[in-house]
Amino acid sequence: MVSINEELKVAKAAKAAIKALLTAKSKPAVLATLKDAYRAAVLNLSTRGTLNEARRKVGIALSNIRHGPPTKEKIDEANSAIEAWITELERSL
Repeated sequence: MVSINEELKVAKAAKAAIKALLTAKSKPAVLATLKDAYRAAVLNLSTRGTLNEARRKVGIALSNIRHGPPTKEKIDEANSAIEAWITELERSL
């Protein structure tokens, strides 16, 4: 489990990484960033609330990207989930 501030930093890094995914020359580095974001979201899940719903959606979206080809649809879904996650983290500060 990480603090909200640390989780927010990871979420913002994931936002940058997801945008770079289609054009990245070093996909392993991008995927490592997304794996860190996945872990931060999933490990901080609790039982209720909009932040936890955002974490759940990020976990699913990033899992879909990590376990299959990163299609535009998957990237758009992950980007949307990450933006919602960041919004909820900022509200929690």
